[in-house]
Amino acid sequence: MSSRLIQAHANHGVAMNAAGELQPVHFPRRFERPLPGDWVELDAHGTLTAVHDRQNRFGRGDGRGRFRPIAANLDRAIIVIAPEPAPSRDLLHRYLAACAIHAIEPLIVVNKADLPLPQQAPFTELEGFKALGYPLTLTRCLPTPDVDALAERIKSGTSLLAGQSGVGKSSLLNALVPDLDAQTGALSRVTGKGTHTTTTATVHRRGENAWLIDTPGVWEFGLWQMDAETLQRGFPELAEHANRCKFRDCRHRSEPGCAVRKAVESGTLPAFRHEAWLRLLAEQERFR
Repeated sequence: MSSRLIQAHANHGVAMNAAGELQPVHFPRRFERPLPGDWVELDAHGTLTAVHDRQNRFGRGDGRGRFRPIAANLDRAIIVIAPEPAPSRDLLHRYLAACAIHAIEPLIVVNKADLPLPQQAPFTELEGFKALGYPLTLTRCLPTPDVDALAERIKSGTSLLAGQSGVGKSSLLNALVPDLDAQTGALSRVTGKGTHTTTTATVHRRGENAWLIDTPGVWEFGLWQMDAETLQRGFPELAEHANRCKFRDCRHRSEPGCAVRKAVESGTLPAFRHEAWLRLLAEQERFR
C-alpha cells in the first residue's frame, strides 16, 4: 500500500501510510531525493523502495538559475500576497509562470484583506488577472478568520501554500487545518524536531479528501533558467496570439509582424501582461 511523503530531508523523511500513521523513511543513495507530496513504497524497515510517477513538480530558481523542486503532485498552488509586506512588481507574475509551466492551477489569494490595497502593482492589476481567468480570493485572519471562500476552493485534491514571508501563511494554515497542532505534534515526535518554524515543505491532511502543503516563506521568488519557448508557456494568454506572429522565434519586442504587440495595441491582450513578459524575458537573458 502506497504512503505519501510528508517531509523530505537529505537522506531521510517522514511518510504517512494509508491508515494515517506517520513513520520515518530512509532514502537509499540510488534514489534521487523524493519530494513532499510524492507517493512512495516502503519496505518493512521504512526504507524507500519506489517513487511513483509524478503528476508534476513545483519549485523555484536558485541564485545560479538552477531549478530547485519543492513539492510534487499538486492540483493547485495558492499564491498568497498581502498589502503588508507588499510584494515586488513581478513576484506574482513569476509564480503564475511557474504554475503554468508545470500545469498547476494557480489561485491568487489576497490576505489581510481588511487593510487598504496599495495603489501599485500587482494590486492595481488584480482586476486584469480576474478578466484573464485567474481565480482570485480575499481572506483575512484577524481579528477573526474569514477563509470560507478559500476553504471551499481547496476542499479536495492537493494544494500548495506559497508566498513571501510575513503575508500570513501560517495564520491561514491554522485557519484551514483545524487539527494543525495535533498534526505538527505527531510529526515532531517522529522527527525529534520542534514544531514552530517552517524550514522545509510539509504536507498536512485536510479532512478525508484534501492535502495542504506548507512551504517556507521567501523574500523573493525567482524563476530558473529556461529558453524563451518554455517561458512563453508561463504566459498562456500570449500563446494564441504568438502562433500568428510572422517569425517563429518572435520575442514580441519590436519584430515586424508581431501578433502579440498587435493584440496589445488593439486592447485584446492586457499591456501589463506583455510588459511583465518582457521583464521576465530580460531576466532570463541575464542568466546567459
